[in-house]
Amino acid sequence: MRYLIICFFFLACKPNYNVDPSQVEKDLKAIAKQYPETKIIGESRLGNFEITLANETPLHRINFVRLVKMGYFTDRYFYRNVYEIGMQGGGEFNDRLAYLVPAEYPGHLKPERGTIAMARYDEGNPKKSSSPTEFFIITNTEQAARFYKQYVVFGKITKGLAVIDSMQKQRSFDEKPVIPVKFSLKLAK
Repeated sequence: MRYLIICFFFLACKPNYNVDPSQVEKDLKAIAKQYPETKIIGESRLGNFEITLANETPLHRINFVRLVKMGYFTDRYFYRNVYEIGMQGGGEFNDRLAYLVPAEYPGHLKPERGTIAMARYDEGNPKKSSSPTEFFIITNTEQAARFYKQYVVFGKITKGLAVIDSMQKQRSFDEKPVIPVKFSLKLAK
């Protein structure tokens, strides 16, 4: 019985990361003033990196900063090494949230080395809306060129790209790192 009470307590304390799926754009715009930040620090066992988020993709920036502030990206993993393209991390399939972020494709934000883009689900997603939690960091411009206007680029690694390169060089099997790299994201001070 004690175990059930403790489990219930922890589940009850878990933040609600979701946004109403029928009005994501409206809800994110309504809270924009609470999330003006554009600098995020990533910490990992291989080193730290800094992400600068683009103002030209406000829905993605607001959503990302909101989740960082809520602690969603604490003790997460880079769980996919997309050979010669980049590293994917954040929320995994089993940890999906119940909403998608509407696509934003400013023409000048392209998938280039050092940029960060949101992943998306292909099934039943004709508008190419983004996952709210899964992202990838591009390490090869040429290989990622086909992602232009397929995945929303919403920021760039401004410090620590060598750390991302070292993560990508970790031994992998079928795109899965043998030892996934754990990371946590927080706001830059």
